[in-house]
Amino acid sequence: MSREIRRVPANWEHPKNEYGNYLPLLDNDFDTAAKKWDFDYELWEKGEHPDQEKNREFWEYWGNPPQRELYHPKWDNADWYQVYETVSEGTPVTPPFATKDALIDYLVINGDFWDQQRGSGGWDRRNAESFVADEWSPSLMVFKSPEKTIIHAPRDGRIEEVGKDD
Repeated sequence: MSREIRRVPANWEHPKNEYGNYLPLLDNDFDTAAKKWDFDYELWEKGEHPDQEKNREFWEYWGNPPQRELYHPKWDNADWYQVYETVSEGTPVTPPFATKDALIDYLVINGDFWDQQRGSGGWDRRNAESFVADEWSPSLMVFKSPEKTIIHAPRDGRIEEVGKDD
């Protein structure tokens, strides 16, 4: 469960359901996922898969074949940046941006969609810059001690900085 930056095509509009909610999508296209599943299945059937287990069917170990509706289309030019949550397969929490600097500015001014919904406001610039540089952060971490509990989100900066100002 995390926040991650995914590469998307220019002005990508993530699909929504009939109620206007984003549909969860994995960060891969269906054709690539299906070819990988087929390749691993063939190895398993030949008894050559590196993770082969006796007395198990491939799908018991690896899972069912990919479902087309869980994958994004195949893209030729995915050179924009968009923040996704991956608690589900993945839904966007920012619009797409042509540059990392534009994404940082958006996070500083607005926060992500969840911040906006909660009325939390924008991120500290240093925290937005470190998140965008790392391109990944856990969605939420809780640090508990007898003295206090700290709830840490991506907007709060890198983990090593938690509690520094206490």
